[in-house]
Amino acid sequence: MKRNMELLRTIRATLRYHRKPLLGFHLYFSLLGLFLIGPFVGWLLNALVTLTGATLISNDQLVRFAFTTTGNFWLAISGVLFAVLVFLQVAGIILLATRSSQGGYPTSINALWAVIIRLPSLIKLAVLQVLAHGVLLIPMLFVLRAVFVWLLGEYDIYYVLNNRPPELFAFLATLALGLLVIILMNGRLYARWSLSLPLLLIEGRGPIDAMKRSAVLVRASKVKVLRLSLFVALSVLLPILAFNLLMQSMGRLVLSTIPDTLFLQISASLIIIVVSAVIGIALSFIAINTNSLLLLKLYRRAVQHEPVCFNEQEPRNTVVFAWSFEVVLVLLALYQMNGLAASVTPAENVVVIAHRGASWQAPENSLAAIELAIEQGADYLELDVQRTADGVLVLKHDRDLLRLACDPRRIWEVTYDELQQLDAGAWFAPEFKGVKVPSLASAITHIAGRAELYLEIKNAPFMPGIVEQTVALLQQMDKVEHTVIAALSPRVLEQVQQHEPALRTSLLVHSALGELPYEDYSILALRESTITPRVRRLARQADTELHAWTINNDYLVHRYLDVGVDGIITDVPDAVRAVLEQRKGLNRAELFLLRLRDWIWY
Repeated sequence: MKRNMELLRTIRATLRYHRKPLLGFHLYFSLLGLFLIGPFVGWLLNALVTLTGATLISNDQLVRFAFTTTGNFWLAISGVLFAVLVFLQVAGIILLATRSSQGGYPTSINALWAVIIRLPSLIKLAVLQVLAHGVLLIPMLFVLRAVFVWLLGEYDIYYVLNNRPPELFAFLATLALGLLVIILMNGRLYARWSLSLPLLLIEGRGPIDAMKRSAVLVRASKVKVLRLSLFVALSVLLPILAFNLLMQSMGRLVLSTIPDTLFLQISASLIIIVVSAVIGIALSFIAINTNSLLLLKLYRRAVQHEPVCFNEQEPRNTVVFAWSFEVVLVLLALYQMNGLAASVTPAENVVVIAHRGASWQAPENSLAAIELAIEQGADYLELDVQRTADGVLVLKHDRDLLRLACDPRRIWEVTYDELQQLDAGAWFAPEFKGVKVPSLASAITHIAGRAELYLEIKNAPFMPGIVEQTVALLQQMDKVEHTVIAALSPRVLEQVQQHEPALRTSLLVHSALGELPYEDYSILALRESTITPRVRRLARQADTELHAWTINNDYLVHRYLDVGVDGIITDVPDAVRAVLEQRKGLNRAELFLLRLRDWIWY
């Protein structure tokens, strides 16, 4: 421990001595990553998915893709790009703290240039290390996936999360063991090659030679290197985590304590934002540089002499290079900020869609939840449609009855009469004891035209013909014009369009890679984390509505109204209605300040 503390003091002294060029490089690289590298990497990864001919729009598709050859290739490319980004930043920091052959230290712009001309070698090093880690990692992931399917594959995920069956804890124990094995195996490999980057930078070795030499240097101290790296990482990361938790708690405490007036709320938010941004930048600067300088110190300890950088060509006119670099960054920043500003167009006419009815205040998909949602001003009722063993369409989300009545049978294994014998409300709250699972036909009759229907067809592969049956019922009850059919599966919506072209369709997207199918459906209903101003712009160009789900917090309602969504799917329709009413009395300046608070602070 004493030697570790001495090492930390040495790193801090080095950081203090080189603080100006290190800070300059940190700002250069942060801006480069924000306005050039980050957008390029995002575009490249999306393009790779698009080249496969598929858009991945659900968790199941994403998981299946990850375990295919193409998916492994995509993951490898993602890992390499991430490693390259890390290597680029660490390389610049190491070079700034290393003397040249003339005895001087490079400036931040010289270090940036030196990193750029080493890019091919850094990419090769990243490829070799990522592939090696992947060879160790992928078999364990396959094992964990197989255990998950074996233990939990037959359960509905909502039952698992809410009821926590014994199989969940068995899987979590297996997962913990698997993660421990992964950490030990990949950690030893990381320690083995931990000095390859300094060897490549300082001694000019090739990637393979640097990795071999690193293995020799740390052969007798892999565990010590790993332990030291963990010690330093915790020393710099724990203060960052503690600071973030403190600022979040302080921010929420202040905003909930001061009077609920727009001026005070915005003023307090801006003060907290500025303070947290400045301190956050300082802490991230310390963390990144401390971990990078650790590698340099470990290298010096291993070779037992002061490293000297080999000669290299630098730009003939450093000033011209620096100004050119800064002008390019400014232009990129202006271009992206202009695009962002143009894309943010606050919504004017937004529909409120009650998710399974008012499901935070009454049992989901029940007539009680439906009635409450209508009273709270919902425009649409998002309800889940499945079918019983004797062919009755009912409103039910889970594929089994475990969460409802501790009954493991699937909904398609139970007759409607058997289903009516079960209590569908006591699980939610005692006052709803005796509530029954309603049929779709009875729900439509109960709604009686007071709200539109937003029907999600669930588990269609297990109930052949459910799409045709649902469409036929809507036609029979003259509800085609007043209904949206939603599904996570594009195949279900294709069947809907084949049987009744007049029905509007909504593709539910939990997560996505690649371009979304903007022109194939009437509506794209996206999980809130996948909605961006760019997605809104592309949806508008395709004349496709954009709905956000599931939005239950006031600040998120404000945020996605500012993006310009056409509909908000929520468990609390009364809360969304309250925000809509609040915004009616605000002018453009007040809406801008509110947007600033919700986008930056929250």
